Amino acid sequence: MTSEKGAMLYSAIAVHASERPDKTALSQGEHRLSYGELAAAADELAASLGELGVAPETVVVIDLPVGPATVAALAAVSKLGAAFTLLEPELPGSRKELIIADCGPVALVTESGVTPGPKPAPPLDERLVRRTSPAAYVGYTSGSTGVPKGVVIEAAALDNHVRRTIDWYDLKESDTRLFFSSIAFDLALEQIWTSMVVGCELVFRDATFVYAGADDFLYHCRRLGVSVLSLPTGVFNRFGADLSAAADHLAPRLRLVMAGGEAPTRAAVSAWARVGAAGTRVVNGYGPTETAVVVCYRDLLPGDAIAIGKPIDGVRFRLEPLPADGEASGLVVQGIAVGRGYLGEAAASAAFGVVEGEWSYRTGDVATARPDGGYDLHGRFDAQVKVNGGFRVELGEIVSQLQAVDHVLDAVVAPFDGTGSRLLAAWVRLDRTLAPLDGVEADLIRRLAEVLPEYMVPARLAVLDEFPLTSRGKVDRVALLEGLQNETEAGNPSDGEAASSDVRTQLRLAWRQVLGAPPADEQASFFAVGGNSIRAIELITQVHTRTGLQLRAAELYRTPQFDALARLLTDRDAGIPTAHHTTGTTLVTMRPGGDDRLWVFLPPLSGAVTRYAAMSRMLPDGDTVWAMETPPELSGKGMTALADGLANILLDEGADRFASICISGFSLGGVIGYEVANRLHDRCADKVRALLIDPPDPGAHRVSVHDAFDIFVRVGWSIAIPARQFIGEDGGFDLAAVTAAAKDAGTLARDADQQEIEDAWTVYESNARILDGLLLSPPDGMRVHLLQGDTGGEIDYARRGPTTTVDGDAPWTRGRAIGQWRDILPDTAVDRLPVDHFALMEAPNDVLVRDWLEALAQG
Repeated sequence: MTSEKGAMLYSAIAVHASERPDKTALSQGEHRLSYGELAAAADELAASLGELGVAPETVVVIDLPVGPATVAALAAVSKLGAAFTLLEPELPGSRKELIIADCGPVALVTESGVTPGPKPAPPLDERLVRRTSPAAYVGYTSGSTGVPKGVVIEAAALDNHVRRTIDWYDLKESDTRLFFSSIAFDLALEQIWTSMVVGCELVFRDATFVYAGADDFLYHCRRLGVSVLSLPTGVFNRFGADLSAAADHLAPRLRLVMAGGEAPTRAAVSAWARVGAAGTRVVNGYGPTETAVVVCYRDLLPGDAIAIGKPIDGVRFRLEPLPADGEASGLVVQGIAVGRGYLGEAAASAAFGVVEGEWSYRTGDVATARPDGGYDLHGRFDAQVKVNGGFRVELGEIVSQLQAVDHVLDAVVAPFDGTGSRLLAAWVRLDRTLAPLDGVEADLIRRLAEVLPEYMVPARLAVLDEFPLTSRGKVDRVALLEGLQNETEAGNPSDGEAASSDVRTQLRLAWRQVLGAPPADEQASFFAVGGNSIRAIELITQVHTRTGLQLRAAELYRTPQFDALARLLTDRDAGIPTAHHTTGTTLVTMRPGGDDRLWVFLPPLSGAVTRYAAMSRMLPDGDTVWAMETPPELSGKGMTALADGLANILLDEGADRFASICISGFSLGGVIGYEVANRLHDRCADKVRALLIDPPDPGAHRVSVHDAFDIFVRVGWSIAIPARQFIGEDGGFDLAAVTAAAKDAGTLARDADQQEIEDAWTVYESNARILDGLLLSPPDGMRVHLLQGDTGGEIDYARRGPTTTVDGDAPWTRGRAIGQWRDILPDTAVDRLPVDHFALMEAPNDVLVRDWLEALAQG
């Protein structure tokens, strides 16, 4: 509650700042904030907010990236005794506007700074009756009219929750907590408030916290020393399924994990219970948005029935008979935890009211009492449903958004059981005169994603001419769901599909298993058709189960299109390296074929073959395609040794048996390709031609070692931490730290040693210098052609910005030889495409490059 030192959050931080100012309060990757620094940040922000009139019973909207700045803003609001509303950063802008209009903030805190609210509303205690104490926050839940509902929770309610939670968890200053939830989910408050009040460290995930399943997730927990964890139930259950077959004690320090949102599964409880070295307490938490976070806890042991516990101190439960069924009862929450009610038009809701003389909230949950004082839950009796791991949704809000589309005549939304959690399905009737001819379903999903949180976007959407009706003339939802089930069964894989070893087929089945339907086309994007962070974990798990292949989370987020994922996994299955660094496989068969024509692609700066994966699939059927990595043992010995070694490897592998040998390479690989082709020409005479893609001028080309290191860290190992953080004061590169960061990013195996990083860096570093002093020798009768990009051979490796592309069938034009190339080649051997260097090998420009290669290979 508010005092002369502010409300609970700020008061606790101020005490810690006074008694232990240097203790870490918050961390996110390399960034750490002590309690002293956190208090100072809150004081500074509170001063700015105070100048705008922020005071008790006013609202401040906080719209910041999730991290330490969010906590500082919450503490500043707490110091002033005001209320806050937290916005999810990824929330659609239109929905943010609805929330801001509803709560009427005096001020907004964003990345741009502190600004006045657009239209401040009257104080909260003038809009809703104050019950016990000043307002602490306004939380939002789904609303049936299409407008989210804001519920006002008071400071005494939040304070009571925090104290009872600290007691239940036995939370200590020595604990380390991981923040893991949506910032707008009230579970976020439990994690922030309890950590700051008790004085322990709260860890926020950064870009290096990449996980594809429970093993990765617990690796990070182990690395960060996490001891207490609160998870949305959907994640708890999904990871529990992974852990059921995993080794014990994967996170030795993890002593407690709480699942909140909906009912956990017994299997997940049993799996999580053995994660910690001394066993892990598993706690089931229950609490609707309309009350202060969690109103009851229950410890669950392996084999226990899944139930909720007794209410915490200061809270009481009542069972209220339901009129529709004399044997069923609705759960009613009473006591200090209950909010004031809803703002705006929702204020008339009958959910809040006086029951037996006490202010109460009717939860909508059907419940029965247990002999041990706990309660069993049996679903809901209202129009709300819990989906996607515990989010409570008013189906009417989704229906309203669909009906707002001009060509939608009517809509129905209902939940169905998906993999790991309940999902949403929608059915619509259309005005065919207004509806687009193609892609209606995808267009409606896109429209919903623009105005609704991701957990409210249906995973399935179908267009029907008519809705089935019951005998009373109402929409028959049972029939709709049966139709959905029939569609699902009709789409079930045949025995041949299920047993197929084809990676694309198995990815399609995994996609369908997770999202409820196969991809509509090859370009379908996972996140545009109902995928979210929880379903991403499910897809990665399904892919591994079906194919034995590891799909990394970073790869799914970077290339969510079905076709791109299928190609990535197909390459991985074929043993084609998919990383931008050497893997120890010098000669890679990208595609087997006949003995008529051989294509050989030489390595660029990275020394890897990844850039050639797409091109290898595009070349004529029947051609054999090889690509070469730079062997670490040949690195650092100069171009002569490298080209001699690679040429000998090709001859040892029988390259001379082919009727035609086309040597190619992109960028630095073009120069290496030319040198290798010259050596093969000496042995294979007229068989060899060199077709080089935008090679630099060896006499002018310079790649600084620091630029190469930046590419090595950022591209080679997909590490989000800036490369400069791995460079010591003496200018040396900390490869041990890079090794650890690559493991965090999931691009280096956890059991790998530093040698793999050292070998890969040896190649990058050597290739950055390999052109120093190189003089190109004339081709001596060998056919050589160059394709230049719009950089004209002057390539800036440090520039990785937007790239230009050429649409359609724009032909290449005659180019001009530059530098050393002019000394050995006529301009007639040079063609040009007006495309940025770094976009040449990317779609759609790679098709034009392929056409150029084919034309010259046949000429």
